[in-house]
Amino acid sequence: MRTRLLAAMLTLGLVGTACGSDGNSTGEPSGSAAQAGEGLRVAFIYDGSIDDGGWNSAHRSGAQYLQDQLPGAEVTHVENIAPGDQARATLEDLATQGYDLIVGTTFYHDDVFAVAPDFPDVKFVSWATYETADNVGGYDAASEEGRYLDGIIAGSVTKSNIIGYPAGFPLPEAVRSIDTFTLGARSVNPDVKVIPVYINSWYDPPKEREAAQSLVDAGADVLVHELNSPAVASVAVNSDVYHMGYGWDQSARGPESWLGSFTFNWGPYYLSQAQAILDGTWKPELYYGGIADDIIDEAPTGPAVPQSATDLVAKIRGEIANGTFDIFGGPITDNKGEVKIPEGGSVQFDERVTCCDWYVQGIQGDVPAS
Repeated sequence: MRTRLLAAMLTLGLVGTACGSDGNSTGEPSGSAAQAGEGLRVAFIYDGSIDDGGWNSAHRSGAQYLQDQLPGAEVTHVENIAPGDQARATLEDLATQGYDLIVGTTFYHDDVFAVAPDFPDVKFVSWATYETADNVGGYDAASEEGRYLDGIIAGSVTKSNIIGYPAGFPLPEAVRSIDTFTLGARSVNPDVKVIPVYINSWYDPPKEREAAQSLVDAGADVLVHELNSPAVASVAVNSDVYHMGYGWDQSARGPESWLGSFTFNWGPYYLSQAQAILDGTWKPELYYGGIADDIIDEAPTGPAVPQSATDLVAKIRGEIANGTFDIFGGPITDNKGEVKIPEGGSVQFDERVTCCDWYVQGIQGDVPAS
């Protein structure tokens, strides 16, 4: 369900700034009276380090935004919690401690639904959860929109017309992002070929490095990834090819080889959930936001990106935001020659989470069984 976050921020009358070490960016003593969020307790669970420079760092930034906007709230986190028994034990522990809102930042769906019924007064929201309960909601972001724009950049820069794409798992989110990235790249360069490689992990530097190097050896002069370690950027720097990040500004890993990346802006969503609990208006929902909702943003582009590509990205971004450009507008053909989306057809925004299990024209190989 596509909901707007502006109302919560207008209610607070706040503008985002960096969070200080004590979680209080107002300059007032941390114990000052009548702070926004006072009495609210929020806990975040991460499957890796909050300093990974990727997925978890993006969520951590969102948590810091929440703390900054509600300085009176208690906001804590637990790192390196794998889905499964460890996640269930952690969820139970936090719920027993009386946290009002517990946020899962990776796919903890089964774990949340195993624990939540025992704690009806605790609200849970978890990334990519696909159903709701009385005290459980889910959220996700339309990374496919950002990836379309990334594709425009990569397609404008590549000289070999081969782009390597190491990714974690062949989940629908990854596949549809690879699809739209390719659509964006081929919109400016119809000769582009994209080669995806899955390593079946979100963080495995040796496997990431091996996958990236194999793609360079296959002729890729641009590497795009959906992983978390610096390995792909390191291969790009050492191989004198370009790289793009995933959901976070990773330009520091190789400033000269950096092209850019979409970024996640989770903070306004987290703020809306916290504010709804404070207001007594929280309801379970499945939230899915994109460029129009300011959940998908962009990192600065690198020095090799031509101004023409930057201008085109800005134009298409505005059209996505106002609804005049559809990244899934047909006709779209898969890499087997079958029309998947006919002329005049599309994949509606609220239905994208179930797409896709096929590759568009221009992608090498088949979608592996997940």
